Amino acid sequence: MENVLVSAFLYLPNHYQDIDFYIKNGKPLMAQDIKKIIFMDTEMYCHFKEFESKNNVFILIKKEDLYLYKYLNLLDEKTDGNVKKDNNLFYAIMCNKTEFVKQAIESETFSVEHYIWVDFGIFKILDHNVEFKNLSKQYNKVRIGNIWNLDSPCNVNLHTQICWYFAGGVFGGHKDVLLSFSKLMKREVLEFMKHHNHLLWEVNLWYFIYQKNKDIFHPYQCDHNNSLINNY
Repeated sequence: MENVLVSAFLYLPNHYQDIDFYIKNGKPLMAQDIKKIIFMDTEMYCHFKEFESKNNVFILIKKEDLYLYKYLNLLDEKTDGNVKKDNNLFYAIMCNKTEFVKQAIESETFSVEHYIWVDFGIFKILDHNVEFKNLSKQYNKVRIGNIWNLDSPCNVNLHTQICWYFAGGVFGGHKDVLLSFSKLMKREVLEFMKHHNHLLWEVNLWYFIYQKNKDIFHPYQCDHNNSLINNY
């Protein structure tokens, strides 16, 4: 039995990181010896097509394909984040991580039971001591990187400021629990928009889900460094 890695890259032209940054950090991920399904902006595919193979499958998409894209013109911008990065389009991509995993599972590209999401630019926080072999481990619950103490109260405004109960860059598990996670996330995002009229970091919304569905999660301690991979 093996895991399939799922990731996505949709480039935002006005983002604070340029295309060279994502080429530099995306190629080491693509080179990892693990089966992958990568959702990629059609305009960016030319930079990574050299990696396409029977074990590296690209699914070409556009930003307009995101299920949240149709809401963006109706929403306010209310969060206290990085003005060069944190806007509703960026959040729509971040909140789509669980949906990308769902689509990867439903594509039946590989006959496997377990999948792992890994952020496409994750090598920006890793060094040469990272142990990608740890991503061969399998869990029946949502295995997810955890930074803040999940039993401690939050000292930030969860509706407008980022919270780091979850690291955001890695989560995985059995396909059945990941499909449930995707369903819960979609419901949580739509409800949040309905009541607040803006989008939010995916990690905040995952924390809301965790508070109501702790039994589906299997958190592991980490930070934004090698431990995000090594402790999986």
